[in-house]
Amino acid sequence: MKKYNFDVEINRKNTYCSKWDNQGGDYIPLWVADMDFKAPQKILDAIKERVDHGIFGYTSYDWELKDVIVNYYKKNYNYEIDEEWIVWVPSLMPGSNLACRQAEGKILYNTPMYSHIRKLPTEANCEYQEIPLTKVDGTYTFDWDAMEKDIDDDVKAFVLCNPHNPVGRVYTKEELDRLSKFIVDHDLLLISDEIHSQLIFEGSHIPAFTIDDEIKNRSITLTSAGKTYNIAAIPFAFAIIPNEKIREKYKKLANGLFATPNALTIKAIKSAYTECDDWREELLEYLKENRDYLEERIAKIDGLSVNHNEATYLAWIDPTELHLDNPWEFFREKAGVNFSNGLDFGGDGYLRANFACTRKTLKEALDRVEKVVNEINK
Repeated sequence: MKKYNFDVEINRKNTYCSKWDNQGGDYIPLWVADMDFKAPQKILDAIKERVDHGIFGYTSYDWELKDVIVNYYKKNYNYEIDEEWIVWVPSLMPGSNLACRQAEGKILYNTPMYSHIRKLPTEANCEYQEIPLTKVDGTYTFDWDAMEKDIDDDVKAFVLCNPHNPVGRVYTKEELDRLSKFIVDHDLLLISDEIHSQLIFEGSHIPAFTIDDEIKNRSITLTSAGKTYNIAAIPFAFAIIPNEKIREKYKKLANGLFATPNALTIKAIKSAYTECDDWREELLEYLKENRDYLEERIAKIDGLSVNHNEATYLAWIDPTELHLDNPWEFFREKAGVNFSNGLDFGGDGYLRANFACTRKTLKEALDRVEKVVNEINK
């Protein structure tokens, strides 16, 4: 018997909500990556308990939160991390920004790629190189030949997104072992965005610092509970940096910029990592059913296809057979559905769809998409 109902419709309009209020019109929003589901009740209760105390003075450092994270990695990955490896950051992208600045050179990443990672060169004031992923038997993976042949001599860091946003890959041990060799051979720092690591449908997530000892000592791994538990507005993320020299340099750059977690954050994160496994398991079941529904519907619409999703609640849709000048604009204006524009991810002509919504919302959006595509295919 299921304990949680993810079909409940919650009106998010006029709640300072980027997803529903900040899209330039009255569209069904399948764009920015947050979920239309209430956060776990245990997290809400933990926050309320702290709010009811009524005093929000300066917060003393809470070592218990580091213990929670150490125990989380031991439980989920059978890997013992040292609490000294953990560095607090306010959210994942400021942490990635700092890592890029630390690299002191050009960064390399593969496209399509999460749009905010593609903003890092501007935000971190660094040069960049993009090398596209390739498809092998319909699955996106690294283009090893292109990476070896085309990498610029002044690249100092490789930015990994695993699980991958937007193509939904969970990279295998074999892929990560080969990536490790590439990084070592070219003497790179690995910056690994793993914010979707708790949203896996198929395969197993492998944290970057567990790949091998070489990568462990040249990596900065960043993650957060924000995506999994839909608490992105609560500022919290952390970096895991095993190498002391890299870690101390990172902390020195962050000195005076990044604060320790606040009182509400501490309560929320402790609850997320220790009390909400059952909620996350039912969430994954619901998201997987949404994924399957979306993939089945898209497969039946002439001119559309979708990449099979192994993780995240984001689907990478290919409408290029429709020969539309601007697919993102077309579906906004003709169907009233607001996808993310693939152009922002380095995938011109593609669309990213967020299926972390109620089945009713997802069905209505896909009904609208199917209707306008059928009209142009007449």
